[in-house]
Amino acid sequence: RDWYQSNTTVFVTLLVKEVKRETLKVDFKERELLVSFPLPGGGEDEYQMDVELFEAIDPAGCKVDVSKLKVEIALAKKAAGLQWKDLEKVPEVEFTPDQPAYPTSSKQKRDWTQIDKDMDEELKKDKAGGDEALNSLFKQIYDRADDETRRAMNKSFQTSGGTVLSTNWGEVARADYEGKDRPTAPEGQEWRDANQK
Repeated sequence: RDWYQSNTTVFVTLLVKEVKRETLKVDFKERELLVSFPLPGGGEDEYQMDVELFEAIDPAGCKVDVSKLKVEIALAKKAAGLQWKDLEKVPEVEFTPDQPAYPTSSKQKRDWTQIDKDMDEELKKDKAGGDEALNSLFKQIYDRADDETRRAMNKSFQTSGGTVLSTNWGEVARADYEGKDRPTAPEGQEWRDANQK
């Protein structure tokens, strides 16, 4: 069976030859389609289709067309314009927390969601160390500072090439970190003019 849709109709096509209209039984329900007919060849075998539909239909607006090569069923959508993702309703699988999210051979069951939450909390509690702690401290000072202190921090850090960080605007406003007040270069480094080659 194949199916396709327009904005108002879902078409179901059954590719089967020589189905007689008088032996074809189609029952349209709002959320279900029932189709049955004897298979060609004269035996007692019967084709049966019972489909729980993806969305609701208008049974009064549905039609069946039988030709020599196929049976085409037109289902009138109850909500015109709504695109169906599938012909049949997909059963929802409930997730129970005692099931592992992946296959395991372990006999001990673990709630990985809770373990994940515990790890996140632990990471939040951890205090940063080294450069990260220092940068975090500077960020806190800058965030809580007034405009004058922020101006002092920016000027002292930028004009000193990252070697001085002062919060005292009175001192920084007078200092010439690029000239006479230039601090000594860090160990193993030397000051050079950016324009000099």
